[in-house]
Amino acid sequence: MTAETNAHANVNPNANPRPNSKAAKKDADARAHIRADTGAVDIDSILPPESRALYARLVAGETVRSPDEPGMAPLLALGAVLAEPLGGHVPVSLDRLERRLRASVQGELARTAARLEEIPAVLGELRSHQPSMVESLRAGSQYIFGVRAANRQIGESAEEARELLAAQPGHRTRFVLTEAYNRDLAALSRGVRFRTLYHVSARTNPLVRERVAVMGPKGALFRTLARPFMRMLVFDRKVAFFSDHLDGRPDSAGAWMVRDPAVCAHLAEAFEKEWTLGQEWHTSERPAEVTAGSAVSTQLQRTILRALVAGQDQQQIATALGYSSRTINVHLTNLRTELGYATVYQLVHWWATSPEQDLD
Repeated sequence: MTAETNAHANVNPNANPRPNSKAAKKDADARAHIRADTGAVDIDSILPPESRALYARLVAGETVRSPDEPGMAPLLALGAVLAEPLGGHVPVSLDRLERRLRASVQGELARTAARLEEIPAVLGELRSHQPSMVESLRAGSQYIFGVRAANRQIGESAEEARELLAAQPGHRTRFVLTEAYNRDLAALSRGVRFRTLYHVSARTNPLVRERVAVMGPKGALFRTLARPFMRMLVFDRKVAFFSDHLDGRPDSAGAWMVRDPAVCAHLAEAFEKEWTLGQEWHTSERPAEVTAGSAVSTQLQRTILRALVAGQDQQQIATALGYSSRTINVHLTNLRTELGYATVYQLVHWWATSPEQDLD
């Protein structure tokens, strides 16, 4: 069925096809909601019934000369009909009209979607100014929506702190490190005691290595740990920030801020236990150069280790290299045996500071 026959099908044969009431015309024009200045159309009522009925009459060949004909104004505003120079009105191509309508509605949808995406950040920023200023909530916890709002709260806590305990597992991007760089340097210049625990894989990140090289001489302490641990920041053992483990929201959604002294003390104690298990950064610098002939690892084993540090599991590595996961495990086991290690975590820790990384 074509669009033109659809127009005929929407006409009620029992209705008066030519209503002349001015009130009816005004009501029809109002319900059309045509915004002629922008070309945008209210999707709730693209055309009122009397306009569709009038269009059917025009398609059937009826001559309608008056622009004040009930239902005509919405048709003209929509562009469904055109006024002829000598009088009368003719329907236009429905294909062209459909393309214009779709483009208009899709533009509205895109603008609506963009506004929806802005809502969490806007409300998160507004929320960040409310509860944190209420004294009754200062001993509790609240979720800070949005990374920018969370970073602002972290910055405010850093300005007042004398001690910072930072547990930072996972990959540290250039944006994240740059965001914290000036803030942490300012904290060090005020004499803040600064300790950061990284995952051992961070030793291969040039940005982290640069950060350690700059901040270490200024008094910051850094260690690495081969096993997983929780991300958190603890200021003066009184304020803590950590990822959401309640609703499972990602780090990109925001962070919890806790002021409960018992919880903060518990988190600080958990950090201290992880810290004692960590390896000091400066004690694990790479030794002298090594050649392929004197290397402990094989070229394939080095390829596997690089993929592990990059975050791939053994099955993914096997698929990429064209081996079975059992073969990948055998190569890792052989290297662990050669080095005298019991776990893959120990192997990854060795690799993070090994000069064999420089080999192909």
